Amino acid sequence: MFNINEKFWEIVNRLLDIDFDTNWNDFSLAEKDLYTLNIGGRGEGLFLGYYSVNGLELIFNKYHIFEKIRKKGYENPVIVLDTSDPYKHRLRVVNRETTGPPPVLIDLIVRSETVCIDLPYESSQNGKTYETLAIEWLQMQDVRRPFTARRPRLPGQEHPGLGIGSEALELLVIAARRVGLQGIVNIPNHFHNAYFYSRIFHYENPREQAKLKAILRDLGKMPLHKLAWAIEEGAVMESKSDKPFEWFTGRQVFPLISGWSGMYRSRAYKKAVEAFMKEYKFKLDKNWIYKEDIK
Repeated sequence: MFNINEKFWEIVNRLLDIDFDTNWNDFSLAEKDLYTLNIGGRGEGLFLGYYSVNGLELIFNKYHIFEKIRKKGYENPVIVLDTSDPYKHRLRVVNRETTGPPPVLIDLIVRSETVCIDLPYESSQNGKTYETLAIEWLQMQDVRRPFTARRPRLPGQEHPGLGIGSEALELLVIAARRVGLQGIVNIPNHFHNAYFYSRIFHYENPREQAKLKAILRDLGKMPLHKLAWAIEEGAVMESKSDKPFEWFTGRQVFPLISGWSGMYRSRAYKKAVEAFMKEYKFKLDKNWIYKEDIK
């Protein structure tokens, strides 16, 4: 889970004023560079057109991410960037091995995305657009550790996580804010991803927020990993239709400006979510058995 520490915003605000990259003044972005999605247009090889490998290494060290990775037995983590695509950038952390291919510990792909607000009720936000950092792919994995009863496999996982979810999220916030973007976007492809992000993200569409909250209302007493697998295997049923619930793809957003973020705390948004929740009722297929319980 994302365990965001209580000093999260204090750390973010402090780090926003630190010159992570010694050459940052030479590569500052103008609005047109960000808004045309040409995130690689201000200096070849810079992540988001801003961060060099040396700058990123400084951030990773300051956040003790490399230290935590080394404690897991990966003694030589290095950052590898791929900025060849002007519309999306890839950052990987691999462990340089003496023999064999280096295992990928962190794999992140991001791009710019414009969000246009279109709520199903009257709002001053409707029609406004915001420029965001979209997480297209994020995988953090401890490739040498097995799954255990305490750290069971979740859908889509090949290896257990690294346990640095909050640090990764904090760094994404800093990166987005530093280059002038107004929010972060994520489209969870599994229930457990949506649940993890929902601690600070909201679905842009209140109906989709209602689906997630209704699942947690009706089945939230189940262990998270079992609920995730039940949804994945079609064992969560929509009570009204008595058909398996199919996971949906919707956009979760984390605004980084007050006007937009206030929308998700507004009475109108919450009322819309509550109204949509009344349309959903979920139950577990009584014949479903969690496969690990069969062993």
